[in-house]
Amino acid sequence: MLFAPFCMLRILTNGAPRLIGRATRVRPQKPAMPDNSQMTENSGMAMIRDFLVCTVAFSATVVGATDAAVKDAAEGFRFGDARRVTAALSQVRGHVLENYVEYWALRLQIDTANRNDIERFLKTTAGTAVGDRMRVDWLKQLGKTGEWDRFELISTGFDTDDGEVACYRTTLAARSNPKDPLPVPRGAWEERLTDSCAAAFAALVRRKQVSAEEAVWRFRSSGDGGTLLAASRVAEALGEGVTPNPDVLQRAHANSEAFLRNSAGFGSRSSREAALYALTRLARSDVAKARAAWTPIRSKFGDDEQRYAAGQLAYASARRLDIADAMDWAKRAIDGEIFTRLGDWQAAWIARAALRSGEWREVLRAVNAMSQTATGQMDPTWRYWKARALNELADKPAALMLLTELAKENTFYGLLAAEEINAPLPPHIDLKAGAVKPTAEDFKQFDQSAAARRVLKLSELGLRADAAREWYSVVKDFNDKDSLVAAEWMRDKGIWDRSINTAERTKTKHDFSLRFQMPYAAEIKKAATQVALDHALVFGLIRQESRFWAEAVSSAGALGLMQVMPATGKWIASQLKTGEYRPSHLGDVTVNTGFGAYYLRTVLDQMGGSEPMAAASYNAGPGRARAWRASVPLEGAIYAESIPFNETRDYVKKVLANAVWYAHLSGSGNTSLKQRLGIVPAK
Repeated sequence: MLFAPFCMLRILTNGAPRLIGRATRVRPQKPAMPDNSQMTENSGMAMIRDFLVCTVAFSATVVGATDAAVKDAAEGFRFGDARRVTAALSQVRGHVLENYVEYWALRLQIDTANRNDIERFLKTTAGTAVGDRMRVDWLKQLGKTGEWDRFELISTGFDTDDGEVACYRTTLAARSNPKDPLPVPRGAWEERLTDSCAAAFAALVRRKQVSAEEAVWRFRSSGDGGTLLAASRVAEALGEGVTPNPDVLQRAHANSEAFLRNSAGFGSRSSREAALYALTRLARSDVAKARAAWTPIRSKFGDDEQRYAAGQLAYASARRLDIADAMDWAKRAIDGEIFTRLGDWQAAWIARAALRSGEWREVLRAVNAMSQTATGQMDPTWRYWKARALNELADKPAALMLLTELAKENTFYGLLAAEEINAPLPPHIDLKAGAVKPTAEDFKQFDQSAAARRVLKLSELGLRADAAREWYSVVKDFNDKDSLVAAEWMRDKGIWDRSINTAERTKTKHDFSLRFQMPYAAEIKKAATQVALDHALVFGLIRQESRFWAEAVSSAGALGLMQVMPATGKWIASQLKTGEYRPSHLGDVTVNTGFGAYYLRTVLDQMGGSEPMAAASYNAGPGRARAWRASVPLEGAIYAESIPFNETRDYVKKVLANAVWYAHLSGSGNTSLKQRLGIVPAK
């Protein structure tokens, strides 16, 4: 669930609860620990070093190794308590997860760690998931501290898709090869420019692999969530007369609004660049203040500079669903028929604003402003809405071509595209054409795998994220058949989340009975029936909430299959008059599904039967779901696509797409995604 940590229950005027607080789309920060919990290098690292010397990676279980010690160490790691983790080292010798405890201990003290300790660990864990994780962390540390010879040694031959490591590799290549073209890391163009990727980008600029115009845009846009260091690194590569003075840039970063109100200071190109950086930064935090600060000074800027500013104000307004302002500024950001330079994430929000205002030509213009990549126009989202815009603008052949291709995909937008061209859902026999019947011999490879045993133990201890990473190391290179066998093995072990996710990895041979499993079917159907809920909708929601992991506990404290918050459970218990209630009751599948179904029924009724609003309510709270409506009725797909929270937007789309597939596979329920989305009423 998206409900916040530190949440509290509030009874709405109509009697239903909602959880309020900071949304978990931003991962909660680890609480600061008291000074006496921090290990010094002399004590903590010495203990780790002694332990590493006397243990062998993944040795057989011996007396004294306890699951409890591993769980306690995991909790210590989560809260940044190095002493707690280090204290567990002696208790986990020989445990199947001993190297995880070693990793947690080393990782918490990586800034002060002895290089030999870490590199000894890398050697003993080479080729394992936790070893690769340590290698990535160590490479980032070496890149951060500029130990390039060591970085090169540790990096050579190591395959990782980590974006930060890729940026450090580009920086290293720039130092090592003064003439060769540099690899272009994806992080150089991502929404938030990190410090390491800013250094890589600056190297690309100096190597003239990036145009001067693109370099200026990247500097300005680094104000959209980047650090002062990142901005400074790019600025240094812009060239004489363009690079802002470091003191000027620091002031633009520290107090963007005050800097912009200094209307006498924008005569030079470099000062205007600092001002556009400040505007970008201010617009992200308070677009109203940014608009107010920009209006009196915009005449001091050139036409291209004004169009850039208008694009940033359009983007920032759209993110806050200030649609009229967003479209007004978007029209000022156009040069002829083309938008000013925008990041894909910025153009996406202008497209969403245009969808909400019904301006299809502007939808098309915004989509065309995106890059021809998987994060831009090739994303299923924007292929669908481009097709819809083309159709509305009477280019039906082009729209049909896009929709026909998209309809082959099994995604939310693939389902919508299929409905647009009246293509039926695939028959069951096609959806299960890749099904395998594993033999005992097929399963033996997993039964005998040390990594698979670690996955089972991690799952048993509730260390779900670690289990996912470990399992990925097993299946990452599998073909479709092997993936389906692996999914069957996980289903046999009752680890539904890994089974489902592995089945989703297939490219051409699929088994949708594995992708859309129905564990706990009796309990879930009973709970749904008791409150007159569509079974497929409940299964679809559980699949997204917990992947049928009955013991799931979120960082916010939500529990079980349907991720019910303890405070919500207390309210539901009072409504159902169940008698004594304790949060631990939510660990029972029958109680959890009964309570979760009751709450879903409640918010569905509150939202007038709107499934996208009910899903948004379940994830982010009814108040937010209502606030995201428009002043006019909205097509449900537009409502879902323009939800401001990334996680909730993705959640709503996946829950409803899941519901369609469950209805289709079970032969019961509404299989029209467009009907499920419906029309969201005006505020």
